[in-house]
Amino acid sequence: MHRLKNRPDTLNADACDAERHPHGHAALGRLPNGGRRRAATMALGLPIALALGFGGASTAQAQERYPNRPVRIVVPFAAGGIADIYARVLGKSMGEQLGTTFVIENKPGAGTVIGTEAVVRSKPDGYTMLLATAPLATNPGLMAKLPYDTLKDLTPVVQLSSQGFVISVHEKTPYKTFADLVSAARQIDIPYASPGNGTLMHLVGQLLNLEYGTRFVHVPYRGSAPALQDATSGQIGMIIDPLSTSLPGIQQGKLRPLAVTHPDRLPALQAVPTVRELGYPKGEAQAFSGFLVPAGVPPEMVAVLNKAANQAMLQPDVRETIVVKLQSPLIGGTPEAYAQFLRAELARWVPLIKSVGIKPD
Repeated sequence: MHRLKNRPDTLNADACDAERHPHGHAALGRLPNGGRRRAATMALGLPIALALGFGGASTAQAQERYPNRPVRIVVPFAAGGIADIYARVLGKSMGEQLGTTFVIENKPGAGTVIGTEAVVRSKPDGYTMLLATAPLATNPGLMAKLPYDTLKDLTPVVQLSSQGFVISVHEKTPYKTFADLVSAARQIDIPYASPGNGTLMHLVGQLLNLEYGTRFVHVPYRGSAPALQDATSGQIGMIIDPLSTSLPGIQQGKLRPLAVTHPDRLPALQAVPTVRELGYPKGEAQAFSGFLVPAGVPPEMVAVLNKAANQAMLQPDVRETIVVKLQSPLIGGTPEAYAQFLRAELARWVPLIKSVGIKPD
């Protein structure tokens, strides 16, 4: 699995500045190309590049600025959720930098397919973005036919966040360590709760079964709230869930966290080791979010959006909301890095889903 290199405590202006990464853009599955002129254009950012006349721009073109009207961010979830918060907080900061408005449009339904398809079919003019999450990498395995090709029809802008999961047990279970849990699960069936069928939390349990010979039995719920209610009350002995929602139960002593699936220990659970530290590296997994645009958006525009998003992730108010309150590390980086991450996620989860035979609800 692709390891995330930019940890929240190392995110800085040098690492995030798109001007240091002149390639700027590549559709998934394609590498960027072009000569010095394109690279220089992307490194400078569109407004400066146009002003200097790259590509033989006329005086009128040189006076144009991107973006010069509102940019739409399509969120394939209902308003009020974590993805919606990401889009609103980051969009506000990006708009302030670029002198325009980023308008949030919620298009929930069909496991994010409705919103994703809307972006894929929109005009590739740089004025429509998608706030994508993990279903972007799992839907090709869950659904027999998608109305778009994930690798061809979307262009990555930047990875935004990465959130590891916590593997916890009820306080009254006999499992004191993750090794205890794995040892027991190799002998008996152990039910585990997740926020839903086909979610990454569901897939983590199946991944452990495949890689380490455990017998974790999935019990799907309709969201984290009902899953946590049963886990904290002892109705089910184990749960795999994001830290942001599990933390209250852990702090109350009702849940005992045994391991985290993120590559690094989580700031709020510094005493809880990672699965890699414990000798189960193939159990690593994390939710993610990122911005993408339709394939065909000019690379100069992608570079502008990338730079604005990276700068937004450095702002104290943005980090307070996403990193501190939502317990979600921010990543940032280049479009190429995000493209590589997405390809790795697709290559990992789609075969697992098909081999286990998981179907969407």
